[in-house]
Amino acid sequence: MAKKIYKTCENLINVCAQCKKTDKILIVTDPDSLYIAQALWDAAEDYPNRSLIMMPTQTMHGQEPTALVAAAMMQADVIFRPTKFSISSTEAKRNACKNGARDLNCSDYDARMLESGGLCVDFKAQEETVSKMGVLMEGDSVVISSPIGTHFTANIAGRKSFPQYGRSIVPGQTSSPPDIECAIGANAGTANGVVFINGSIPHPMLGLIKEPIRLEIKDSRVVDISGGKQAKVLSDILSGYNDPKVYHVGEIGVGMNPACELTGRMLEDEGCYGTMHFGVGDDRTFGGTNSCPVHLDLVFKNPTMAVNGNIILKDGKLTFKTGGNLL
Repeated sequence: MAKKIYKTCENLINVCAQCKKTDKILIVTDPDSLYIAQALWDAAEDYPNRSLIMMPTQTMHGQEPTALVAAAMMQADVIFRPTKFSISSTEAKRNACKNGARDLNCSDYDARMLESGGLCVDFKAQEETVSKMGVLMEGDSVVISSPIGTHFTANIAGRKSFPQYGRSIVPGQTSSPPDIECAIGANAGTANGVVFINGSIPHPMLGLIKEPIRLEIKDSRVVDISGGKQAKVLSDILSGYNDPKVYHVGEIGVGMNPACELTGRMLEDEGCYGTMHFGVGDDRTFGGTNSCPVHLDLVFKNPTMAVNGNIILKDGKLTFKTGGNLL
């Protein structure tokens, strides 16, 4: 079969991971994502220490990989993870990063993403804006609203922001290109309000939202889900875990990649400029302690966000300038 070298894959290897010829590069995949893994493999043909390992396709984000995959990850300098479901919120990934791996989550990619969209962005050019957002997101309190009725409050005192540049260029760093975002964790028990999800929920049974899903949140827990058919699907997905921890609201994220569009694909949607998302379930990546088998992002459009009363996002638009650019 003739090889096709995609510029987006070269971008992942050379810009997002800054791979060196001496790096031990590991590509972790599954049968559903083998096409993407093959594209990365071909693009890395000049790197002599590359390896590819395949595991069975999992059933949900946040599930641990097989023991053999976890062991291979511990030996890698750079890890690319084109899988259907993300293993970012797993002990295997955390342990590999603690061991010095530069980790890149490539979950839920499709062939279109190799040709256009968020992976084509100038990743380096976005860094100043994301860093500035990280500073502005830190404070004591956050208030979030949207034109269709969202009103959410939480305490974030003492929490550090998590800027995501879509790049992993130092040992231990993890990223999820094309997801360029900035997130922060809400202190447990302090998140309250009503949220209308009208963007996407990147799950095979949901995707782009056709009718807004109303979530009632009390003391950092989703206590009611209502709306149309997709609301029932979401309710069934979460109740199927039979674990109250999956209803925990921990992550507050702001999409910051101007090349992304809402597609129903997780990493495009999380990073989509003009949106925010809440992460329900496991929040350990964001400084929390809620451990459970799932982390699911719920994306909504045109948010307004204020931290300590300072509006830093208005109807989906950033209110500050960096480098002469207003995203």
